[in-house]
Amino acid sequence: MIWAIARRELLLQLRDGRLVVTAVLLLALLGAATTVGWSRWTRGEAERVRFAEQSYDQWLNQGPKHPHRAAAYGLYVAKPETPLAVFEPGLRPYAGRTLWLEAHSNAAFSNAPADDDLTASPGLGESSGAGLLHLLGGLVALVLGALSVARERETGVLRQLLAQGVKPSRWLAGKYLGLAGALAVPLAPFSAVVLAAAPWAAPSGAVFDTAARTLVALAAGAVYLLAVLAVGMVVSILARSSRTALMAALAIWVIGSVLAPRAASHLALRLAPTPDAAAYAEAVSDEFMSGYGAEPGWDERLKRLERDTLASHGVARLADLPIGFSGLRMMAMDAWTLQVSDRHHQRLEATYARQETVRLAVAALAPFLAVRSVTHGMAGTDWPHYRHFAGEAELYRRAFNARMNVAIVRGLRGDAWEMNAGREVWASVPRFQYAAPDTAWALRAQAPALSILGAWLGFALLALALAGRRLRP
Repeated sequence: MIWAIARRELLLQLRDGRLVVTAVLLLALLGAATTVGWSRWTRGEAERVRFAEQSYDQWLNQGPKHPHRAAAYGLYVAKPETPLAVFEPGLRPYAGRTLWLEAHSNAAFSNAPADDDLTASPGLGESSGAGLLHLLGGLVALVLGALSVARERETGVLRQLLAQGVKPSRWLAGKYLGLAGALAVPLAPFSAVVLAAAPWAAPSGAVFDTAARTLVALAAGAVYLLAVLAVGMVVSILARSSRTALMAALAIWVIGSVLAPRAASHLALRLAPTPDAAAYAEAVSDEFMSGYGAEPGWDERLKRLERDTLASHGVARLADLPIGFSGLRMMAMDAWTLQVSDRHHQRLEATYARQETVRLAVAALAPFLAVRSVTHGMAGTDWPHYRHFAGEAELYRRAFNARMNVAIVRGLRGDAWEMNAGREVWASVPRFQYAAPDTAWALRAQAPALSILGAWLGFALLALALAGRRLRP
């Protein structure tokens, strides 16, 4: 009987011209967003490859100069993107993807597209395929659910069904399945295109991983829409009329999908404020000079380095050293800089972690945030993926900076500073090669958001079952 009710509901929805028009409009919007996303992704990846080649060529062909000046000159790297970024750009418009690696400090992402677009803002202005799917698909699911029972009650169909002895639980289960099928009509083709196109566009070594990421992202979207559909049906059962149910559904959508993302961002910044960039840099600089705890500052460290170096080589003056002391000084300076900057960076990461905790707390009340987090994670455009890339780039920066310091030590004698190195030194720095984390890593990073989505589906279905006990004609 459940399947018979589901088939009837699906046929009724398909015969409804409003659903057909909605499906066509939704598919058109998703198609347009996907086309634009594909154009941006292909152009962006081509520019990234060309950018990386030109940056490394500039490094190799920079001409003779002091190795430290070469390190300060640095080079650029850019974060690669998975094909799923076609459908979910995530943080890219607001974080950028370019890092400048130079001698003295950790790199920060730059060249964000939003910097060139003053109208860009997170929230309702979704233009990605995944964003529209969750935003508008959620609205359609809520409306379908909100009208499902209330409309049957107003037309008298519900009274007739219950009078014939149809169990409310079976009727609701069949209606839920039928509405889910109707919801899948416009969304299944889009999902099929994504599932086929993303692995096809992936590099040969990442086809399986891209397919797995795509399946997880689509599954998360399906769980979200099914949960929202159940919530809409609960509203429909409890509402006095279809008009009341529709207004309540629209209110839920506005609060959960439009206001909640903005509220989460503002609340996270209020409860875990990010330090000002200038104040952060000043704090690092002050600690570098003065030290912290039992750790002495730079002046004391430099005196100790001079004393220990003279003693280890058995000479009385820096000028008599058989190696370049300026290279040793740069090594010590870099080591101390990293020790200080890592301390402050860990505090900054802790602040970001507190902000994410706040967002997850809001996501527990608004699953739209959870499904957006999961799709960002599967597309590789969330903060954990940005942090992973930045961490690998930082290791590369430290390695090439260390090579430049070694070149100074070997190329000088005593306390001399000026020297020139050439292409053979620059070529000792290999090209930056980045291996993105796999799907399992991304799943671990998104485990809290996935748990929230699963809990919401279970909660919504339980609420639907309990509300069904109060079903009255």
